[in-house]
Amino acid sequence: MVKEQNKTKVLFIGPYPPPYSGPELGMKLFLESHLKEAFDIKFLKTNFRKTNINKARLDLGMVMAFFRFVFVLFYMIMRYRPVLAYYPITPTQVGWVGRDLWCLFICRLFGVKTVVHLRGGHLKLNFKTFHPLVQSWVRRACRTVTLALVQAECLRDQFEGLLPNDRIMVLYQAIESDEYDNSDLDDFDPRMVFFMGHLTQAKGYCDLVRTIPLVAAKFPNVRFYFAGTMRRGERGVFFDQTNGRPLRYEDPFEIEKEIKAGPYHQNYIGLGVVSGRIKLKHLKSCTLFLLPSYSEGFSRAVLEGMSMGKPIICTPVGAHREIIQDGVNGFVVEPGNVQQLADRIITILSDHQLRTRMAVTNYRYVREKFDIQIIAEQMEKYLERAIDESYSLVD
Repeated sequence: MVKEQNKTKVLFIGPYPPPYSGPELGMKLFLESHLKEAFDIKFLKTNFRKTNINKARLDLGMVMAFFRFVFVLFYMIMRYRPVLAYYPITPTQVGWVGRDLWCLFICRLFGVKTVVHLRGGHLKLNFKTFHPLVQSWVRRACRTVTLALVQAECLRDQFEGLLPNDRIMVLYQAIESDEYDNSDLDDFDPRMVFFMGHLTQAKGYCDLVRTIPLVAAKFPNVRFYFAGTMRRGERGVFFDQTNGRPLRYEDPFEIEKEIKAGPYHQNYIGLGVVSGRIKLKHLKSCTLFLLPSYSEGFSRAVLEGMSMGKPIICTPVGAHREIIQDGVNGFVVEPGNVQQLADRIITILSDHQLRTRMAVTNYRYVREKFDIQIIAEQMEKYLERAIDESYSLVD
């Protein structure tokens, strides 16, 4: 009991599964890691939706969730008196106005230091479109932040003009690698390529569907498996991260309708949302993993594919440009370049030795760099540093 009382009180604020996407699973990993032995952790769950279909949509449910969040945050701070709060922030204006600003200002009101975690890679571009008044509020809120975490060295600039560089730390995506054990990297279906993520233009879904005829012309039996939620509209990604240009929106439902009505319908397989053993089954079975997205922080889906020993084909967005070496553990393609994407898929399907080298490299790389035990140790150091810092409430 005495030992428990000597632990520093830390309030974790954020989403928790379901749904089973990156931010929710990331929070779950931290809460179940050895961090609970190092700190006296209390948790405030912020998400109220069970799926990602209406995520970030402003409606009555979101308004009610806002008032509940503010009330519970006040209650937990007053009851538990945490020294520090850990909070994943959003990259959108709706997210900042709807919760982030309030969280940071309430923590400041009670003298609670804050560590914020940006899991996306599009705050910098989105911030330019914020209303000037909101921009001012965000700048002021960021002055109360003790430390900010980003998911790659190349993402430090997401806080440009908001925080000094010495208050920005890098914390890569984490994964429980033991759950993705693959004892036989040569046990896979050479016809199966796998995409997992939101079925939206921002994730590169529409571009990938357009590669099907190009790849099937050489490999008629190829099967493109798509796992994830399809939805209209974009609710966070509005720009191509590689060049800053506005994203050209396409309706994924129309793209799906076209491929299903055409001669390559047998090459397209829509799975819907997959999780648990079914997800692991598809990850184990596929020959390669694809995510040709326009903007990312560090995709958990990519890390899951790497964990199962799969070559990765992705775009140079977010952490992916740091962890995927072109031709070594995968291929990097330009966002929107359908022909290049198809060519790289064909290359891996055609070259078994290349595919095997990439598979082995990724399987080892994840266990050496991204296992939750490694990332949680880094997280512990950052939290301890934030607790010891004295600049969290700078005017």
